Amino acid sequence: MKSNTKSSKISQAFMGYAPMDRNWEYEDLPQNFNSLTDIMSQGLARCQIICDENNVPVDYLILEVNPAFERHTGIKREHAIGKTIYQIDPNAEKSWIDTYGQVALTQVPETIEGYNKFTNRYYSSTAYSDKKGEFMMLFEDITERIKLEEANRLIKKSEKLKFDVLNNLREGFQYCKILYNHENKPYDFKILEVNKVYEEQTKLKAKDVIGKTMLQAFPDLDPSWMSTFIKVALTGDPNVSIYYNDYNNRYYEISSFCPKPGELAFFAKDITTKEQERRNLEKAYKNVEESEKLKSAFLANMSHEIRTPLNAILGFSELLSDKTLKDEDHNRCLEHIKNSGNKLLTIISDILDISKLESQQQKLNYTTKNLNKLIDSLKEQFEIINQDKNIKLITSKALENNMSYISTDATRLEQILSNLIENAYKYAHSASIKFGYRVNQEYLEFYVSDSGKGIDPNNQKVIFERFRQVSNANEITYGSGLGIPIAAGFVKLFGGDIWLDSALGMGSSFHFKIPYLPILKEHPTHEKYTILIAEDEEANFFLLEMWLSEFCEILHANNGEEAVSIFLEYTTVDLILMDIKMPVLDGISATKEIRTHNNHIPIIAQSAFVMQEETAQILAAGCNEILSKPIGKQKIQEVLNKYLPELKF
Repeated sequence: MKSNTKSSKISQAFMGYAPMDRNWEYEDLPQNFNSLTDIMSQGLARCQIICDENNVPVDYLILEVNPAFERHTGIKREHAIGKTIYQIDPNAEKSWIDTYGQVALTQVPETIEGYNKFTNRYYSSTAYSDKKGEFMMLFEDITERIKLEEANRLIKKSEKLKFDVLNNLREGFQYCKILYNHENKPYDFKILEVNKVYEEQTKLKAKDVIGKTMLQAFPDLDPSWMSTFIKVALTGDPNVSIYYNDYNNRYYEISSFCPKPGELAFFAKDITTKEQERRNLEKAYKNVEESEKLKSAFLANMSHEIRTPLNAILGFSELLSDKTLKDEDHNRCLEHIKNSGNKLLTIISDILDISKLESQQQKLNYTTKNLNKLIDSLKEQFEIINQDKNIKLITSKALENNMSYISTDATRLEQILSNLIENAYKYAHSASIKFGYRVNQEYLEFYVSDSGKGIDPNNQKVIFERFRQVSNANEITYGSGLGIPIAAGFVKLFGGDIWLDSALGMGSSFHFKIPYLPILKEHPTHEKYTILIAEDEEANFFLLEMWLSEFCEILHANNGEEAVSIFLEYTTVDLILMDIKMPVLDGISATKEIRTHNNHIPIIAQSAFVMQEETAQILAAGCNEILSKPIGKQKIQEVLNKYLPELKF
């Protein structure tokens, strides 16, 4: 058995001593802090200390408890939450309040033991504080230990009783005598007795250890163990500590005591499950605090990010009312309003996307898409909007154009790549950015690489977490910090994986893979598509007509009833853009009617309302997809290319 003095302050707090420092794997760590505390075997209470005008603790308020707290204390949750200890038990020990108050005010952990009259059992209560003025209590039933100490008193009276008690214990037992060197200084113990459970715990037979010294039986014994045991044998003061056993990878609570001067006995209780719960709780507690801090920082950042473009929109809109404004300045104002509006829309879209991903409401819509055209389109878009012309954008495509048709959600795939490319432009300070894909058996593996400054290995996991941004201390960080987490969320939704290869000064390369679903047949070309636009607002129709009339034939319906009539009259309609809120017959009703005649034609809903309830109604009516207003030209282009891949738009 080995010990290690390294431990965190909180680790020490739970038991009042330093447990072994050991990395533990927590594959089943619950996502929610409350769900973790609910399944704990130990009672847990979060409390707030109450002080008088002199800052002296006089009571404490119970803020939260877990189910095990009720079992250990006999106090129901509804009778504890929101009440002080004196309200619950007017005869409560003042020493408890003094101890817990000291913990809450100094944040130095303490452990106390006592008898609970409600349950007729003995408990150990460990208190610790991570927030000044508050503390957490962790209750542990120590009745068995008290009984063991009573058993120790009994075994002194009878050898037969000693034999019966030891071999029926559930704890390992060792009894030994102190040894002195020629200078009359204690240095070791001679093992005189062990029980069967001890053999199971140590994987050593009784015949192989009885008569040997402790250091002979355990050559790697940590010196701190020996110091503790010698102190117990000489002073008679008992000790309780937690140690890790290398022989069987288990944690044990060692209760050592002195039966008579110069002798030592200890009981070893397997507490591996309890230790795992304690470590899980500690980790979850820290995660909750970290999450709250990140959310606060995120909200503060979002406030800045939203107010900045909004300020520009309002400011330049006010300038436009100035009749003396020059045409040049007028156009500059319009350009600033447009750019700020796009920034604001991007931020709102990011927040909605991460919310849908977090709540598992986001769905994928698979259609046929030419992958090479998607890559080329992205390259063209970023070359147009990129302000730094010194950054060269390089693409790589593994498939021939006529073999690059795949089944995918093109919108979300393009969003993943766009977020990664935008990140490279924003943070890379790179001479070139490369992106593309390769075919790896059943997967398409995409990459976005830059030749920039790289990312510190310590920050590479953080970059995939929501609400987190990694930046240099001397740089100003812009944006929501959600781009990469959103990309990672969509990759997971595709059933794929995402990872990062980066080193400081060597650039960064994001990789992700998604299932490869090839469409082997070539698609016929169309001379010109026909699109039916159902829109009662003249300005909205005019905008769509301006965008689309050059590339396809446009049919216009002023309401849902006209949309149904035109669709039935013109058999050449290839796609319908359906406004939801229209007179005579609304878009949902019109879609239902059209679906009674045709289940294949793509119907794209347009709506200013994108709440979950209406979204479900629109999709249930038969719409393939929903575009939320305001709708930009790029978004229309993405959707039309998804459903009409040969459209020259």
